[in-house]
Amino acid sequence: MGLLKLLVLVAAVLAVWYVVRQVRASGASGEVAFTPVEELAPEVRGVIDSSLAQGRLVGAVKHYRAATGAGLAQSRAAVETYRWKQGGAPR
Repeated sequence: MGLLKLLVLVAAVLAVWYVVRQVRASGASGEVAFTPVEELAPEVRGVIDSSLAQGRLVGAVKHYRAATGAGLAQSRAAVETYRWKQGGAPR
C-alpha cells in the first residue's frame, strides 16, 4: 500500500512539473508582442490620439483593444510605446 501511495505522489509531481513547463514554454518569455499603433487604420489612430491628448490612457488602451483584439498587456504596451514615440512621458 505504501508503494502505491509513493507512485501516485511521484505521478502527481511529474504532472505538475509538466504543466508548469508547458505554460512557461507557451509564451512566458518576458516579451510582449503587439501591432504598433502606427500600423492601425487612420480612424483608430485618431481616436487613440484624441484619448491620449485628453490624458485618458485607459480609454486609448480600450480603443486599441477593441480595434485589434489584443490582450491588456499587449494593448497597454502598444499605446504606451506610441505615446513615448510621440513625445509623451513614459510611465
